[in-house]
Amino acid sequence: MSAPSRDAEGATRRPVATLVDVWWLAVAGAVAAALLHTAFTEFRYRILHQLTWVSREFAWLALGGYLVAFLALGIPVVAVVLVLRRRLPLVLVASVLASVTAFSVLLLAQQLHSYAQLALAAGVGVQCGAWIARQPGRRMRLTRALAVAGAFVLGFAGLAAGARHRFGEAGRVASLPEARPGAPNVILLILDTVRASSLSLYGYERRTTPVLESLAPEASVFDQAHSVAPWTAPSHASMMTGAYASQAGADYLHPMHDSLPTLAERLGERGYVSGAFMANTGYAGYQVGLSRGFTHYEDYPLTLQQALWSTTLSQTGSGQLLMDGIFKGERWRVREAITHPRLRTVTVRTSQTPTAAQIADHFFQWRDGVGERSYFAMLNFMDAHGPHDPPDGFRYRFERGREGRDRYDGGIAYEDSVIGTIVERLRGRGDLDRTILVVTSDHGEQWGEHGLFGHTNSLYRTLLRVPLLVRAPGRVPAGRRISDVVSLRDLAATLLDLVGGTGRSLPGTSLAVTWRSDGAVSPSPALAEAAAAVNPSPNNPTRFGPLRGIIDSSWHYMRDGRGVEQLFDWRDDPAEVRDRASTSEAAAIIATHRAIIAKTLGTPWPPPRRGLH
Repeated sequence: MSAPSRDAEGATRRPVATLVDVWWLAVAGAVAAALLHTAFTEFRYRILHQLTWVSREFAWLALGGYLVAFLALGIPVVAVVLVLRRRLPLVLVASVLASVTAFSVLLLAQQLHSYAQLALAAGVGVQCGAWIARQPGRRMRLTRALAVAGAFVLGFAGLAAGARHRFGEAGRVASLPEARPGAPNVILLILDTVRASSLSLYGYERRTTPVLESLAPEASVFDQAHSVAPWTAPSHASMMTGAYASQAGADYLHPMHDSLPTLAERLGERGYVSGAFMANTGYAGYQVGLSRGFTHYEDYPLTLQQALWSTTLSQTGSGQLLMDGIFKGERWRVREAITHPRLRTVTVRTSQTPTAAQIADHFFQWRDGVGERSYFAMLNFMDAHGPHDPPDGFRYRFERGREGRDRYDGGIAYEDSVIGTIVERLRGRGDLDRTILVVTSDHGEQWGEHGLFGHTNSLYRTLLRVPLLVRAPGRVPAGRRISDVVSLRDLAATLLDLVGGTGRSLPGTSLAVTWRSDGAVSPSPALAEAAAAVNPSPNNPTRFGPLRGIIDSSWHYMRDGRGVEQLFDWRDDPAEVRDRASTSEAAAIIATHRAIIAKTLGTPWPPPRRGLH
């Protein structure tokens, strides 16, 4: 316990901190930060219905992460005591740790400037330190009691949330009906951020996808498949529901509408057990709503690394560099984090991202427990997504990984290699030929085309055209290349059609019409939407408002929030560098596409101008 020290004449001096005091003050700071952080995220998610990008077990993961961070901060104090044989004033230790606690919580207020956060945190810390120092014995006892009680609350909340999800799986499986005899398995492989034009399957000069090329003679390959959105959440939501992006509701801050039935629910009605294994935890995690209907859903891992990512401190610019430097063994990142502090937090929280091989292993572990039941599995790979750092040497596969584009291609090649492993493991256990295997992507990536990089920010075909390969012996033609323009909006309806049997369907048209019909039935329009950006960069086209566009057999039309319309003859101009919107033939084509968008979405397009009556 902290005790007052006395000078030679016996006068009482300021209380000093013992090592036990340092321990309890660090623990109390960690518990307080975790409690307030958890309360903030729960309020946003449960009350405001906003995404918070955290695990179901966030309460105890945050507790673990903050404990590690605060106890690490206590090491210099312990070092001073042991090396210099001097005890530090209790008011100083308490003030510093309370300031760090306050700063950790204030980082949640992204509207505040970093300097304002630091100043407020220092003020709170000084007041807390003075409060403890005035009655050190009694208030340290109270601090210990509150720390223990808070840790118990966090631990119980986190474990209860995790147990409810994990131990409820058996009940969810037991409630399913029996699948019809011979019902095929379904595996949906989603290669996050992979554009079709970067696959050798589609003629790319680099050999990025030899495995998919070897599968093509056994499958149907769609040459003109398009996503409904240029980023993850609305694209995945559409694949699971058959709704277009704006109809599904998933955006940067909000989950998809919970009134929409999902593919996993419809397959569950037909007796399918279902498992999802998602590397993109931020926008394909359970909070987005994609988990609805799945009997098993894996997103955030339960690891020490994930616990460390569950603090606000690790989500600052310097915190991310420090974490990456430690876990990747890159000392330059650690130096950069210390010498050039960046204290602003990111909006979408970083988490531990499993590799495609790890996702595949988790899938097969789950599959072993399924037995002979028909199953639906969705696997999301993130190795081609930024920061473009694929494992197993694939980072250096092309041009030794000198440029981001080289590493991106290496990520695609790595994912292709894992697909090969999955196929061979399925073949070895006799699953492959009784499984509908679909390989696709949620959206593409830009590498300077139209002056843009990354994704989310445009509707050019570099972001919308995605791979689509479907292998299903006896159900889908083998060795067929399909040139029809199709939308991933139809994927859910297609899979329900291919599994057969009776049951409710989902919106959309089965892509089987591309090989079954005589053209009397057409796939859904390849309509795409991009939501208005949150905190956009100056050159982001979505900063003016939402974008909508549509692609048909010859033309690609789009309109941005300023009312600027573009029209491209994409077959003659696949790079979309010659805008035809001002040509004599464009007016009729644009009018037709406007009408299709308005009819398809059931809303006026172009939208009425505000302020006009």
